[in-house]
Amino acid sequence: MTEALAGLQKPLGYTLEVLGPVSGPEVLALEAKLRQDPPDLFLLGLVTFATGEVLDPLLSLPVPKILWALPEAWEGEALPQNALCGLNLALSLPACRTPVKWAYGPPDPGGLRRALEPTLKALRGLVTLRQSRLLWVGGPAPGFEAFREKPATGAQVDEVELEALLGLWHRVGESEVEELLEAWHDPGEFTREERARLARLALALDRLGEGYDGIALRDWPEIPELLGLFPAAALALLADRGRVVAPEGDLMGLLSQLVLRAVGGGPPLLLDLVAWTERGILLWHGGEASLAWARGPVRLLAHFNRGLPAVRDLVLRPGPVTGLRLAGRSLAVAGGALAEGPGYWGCSGWLQETSWAGRPVEPGVLLASWLEARMPHHLALVPGDHVEALRELAAWAGLELLGGEVRPVWGVSWR
Repeated sequence: MTEALAGLQKPLGYTLEVLGPVSGPEVLALEAKLRQDPPDLFLLGLVTFATGEVLDPLLSLPVPKILWALPEAWEGEALPQNALCGLNLALSLPACRTPVKWAYGPPDPGGLRRALEPTLKALRGLVTLRQSRLLWVGGPAPGFEAFREKPATGAQVDEVELEALLGLWHRVGESEVEELLEAWHDPGEFTREERARLARLALALDRLGEGYDGIALRDWPEIPELLGLFPAAALALLADRGRVVAPEGDLMGLLSQLVLRAVGGGPPLLLDLVAWTERGILLWHGGEASLAWARGPVRLLAHFNRGLPAVRDLVLRPGPVTGLRLAGRSLAVAGGALAEGPGYWGCSGWLQETSWAGRPVEPGVLLASWLEARMPHHLALVPGDHVEALRELAAWAGLELLGGEVRPVWGVSWR
């Protein structure tokens, strides 16, 4: 078991500390050590049948736990281990109160990897939920009342007025602006001065957000009125650099993006649900996507309402994606695949092959579920299928999974 776990450290990105084997009185010493220095995940290997007095101290630890039982060494004659029955007993004990995942299978790296991968993704999301530092610049856009919500999971929020950003905008050095302009991949048909104003905003926001995991920005109406630009392309430039910024002051949308990045590893993006046809659900927003999302050509356009520079126009890359929205003590999880089709100026793609809380549903059912859950109007999206990991995250974090069941005990087996 130890060899199998050690061999997966590098591909799955964890550090393994082996404590044991233990039995009887040694369990109390192990419990004390883990309470003093709790791990992100405690995996308890059950190689035989252990009773409650041995298991209770470890099951009561307030950390995420996996109980892994080995199959029998042979069939027939004397029962060699009885580990599966030990797993059954462990999960039935009153001490098993916090969420726990069970696993039943041999120390086969393939099966073990399938069991651990979603858990490790979920735990990275859990750390993000609890420990992120968020900067809220200017509060929500006017009239977007749902965006006033603050995290209830432990993330820290610092608030500053827009004046702090505007002051930095005026102090950005010309050499910094020039360097960013030279690296710009999609200059479009705008003058150097117009692009310089956008670059200056990106640099000022980047500096203001130093030390924070992400920024929620009130990007209108004041910035277009005062600076003569629409910030979308500046946010896209920051996304190219790995910065996570939520437009319209959407703080919980920002945290949803950060959780998706932690779980999925790819660049997150906030999108609106703007149309539903036989193609699927059209996802769109005003041009803040990083170049990593682009299917093909990318160009800068004037904002379609204000006529100001600039939005980044691109078609979202086809492929599997996962959507998330955190709201209070609940989360909505949408799965699907992006497909190409006609879209609006900005960044857009059609969501097909949809699911809601891990259950396959038609796009119209997904839309209805989203609307009836009264979700705020931004869905965070990340490339790849990470629905299973987000379902686990709901369990580890004690959050309600909208449209799905979150059980305190769940698991996986392999042969």
